[in-house]
Amino acid sequence: MSLPYLEEFLSHLKAMGRSENTLKAYATDLTQFAQFCEALGLDPLNLSRSDLRRFPLYLKDSDLSPSSISRKITAVRAYYRFLLRRGYVKADPSVVLSVPKLPKRLPRPLNVSTLAKMITEWDPEDDEESLAKDMILVLYGTGLRISELLSLEDGNVDLSSGLIRVRGKGGKHRAVPIHPKLYPVLNRRMGRGRLFPINRFKAYRMIRRAFEKVAGVYGVHPHILRHTFATHLLEGGADLKSVQELLGHASLGTTQTYTKVSLRRMRETYDRIWGEEED
Repeated sequence: MSLPYLEEFLSHLKAMGRSENTLKAYATDLTQFAQFCEALGLDPLNLSRSDLRRFPLYLKDSDLSPSSISRKITAVRAYYRFLLRRGYVKADPSVVLSVPKLPKRLPRPLNVSTLAKMITEWDPEDDEESLAKDMILVLYGTGLRISELLSLEDGNVDLSSGLIRVRGKGGKHRAVPIHPKLYPVLNRRMGRGRLFPINRFKAYRMIRRAFEKVAGVYGVHPHILRHTFATHLLEGGADLKSVQELLGHASLGTTQTYTKVSLRRMRETYDRIWGEEED
């Protein structure tokens, strides 16, 4: 069974600026919802609230993790809100669904000695290791999401102004200052369209293997570098609002003065790891 108006719903999400990864996740989750409807002989456009109360139980019987169940319920609720707004259903049965609360667990930030091994002591042996190191440098040096990093193109990087312009979640744009230590990396990667022309799976694997080989640290993924970026800025004296702006968690409003202040604080923190700038 294919859900009614699914493609229209996904097109709507795309127009709202949702990423390709988000669209794929919604498509996957709603496909499972379609399987639920088919298994029970239900019409998705004529579900009652009691019908939909059975969906969480169906998911639990599938041995899914709480986070997966939460994500799938969120997708179904978004789908029915869309159907109601478009007039495809007269009422929203998904109001009976509640998303289970999940404990918020932030990854533990990397320590200075681990980063020093990766940044200053590691001499990559081949092109793939060089690419891994460059990704690690840029992720830690900017706090970008992995999706933002992998979508970077030459036009996003302005070395003259010292800014990387990023299109983040929800289609929102922000400017991230470039630390001087990143100039050689970005120069090396520019000139080929996309700076990092690989997929997310390969990027995760390369970064994980690099940390295992060089620092003996296991399970490192790109978001840990983003979290470490934020943690080290706060420890270095940056205020929370500035860090939120750099991460793209707040509304746009970055000013030239703000960028200069953030860059100075970033340099003070990063110099502990990368060493003092040469005269």
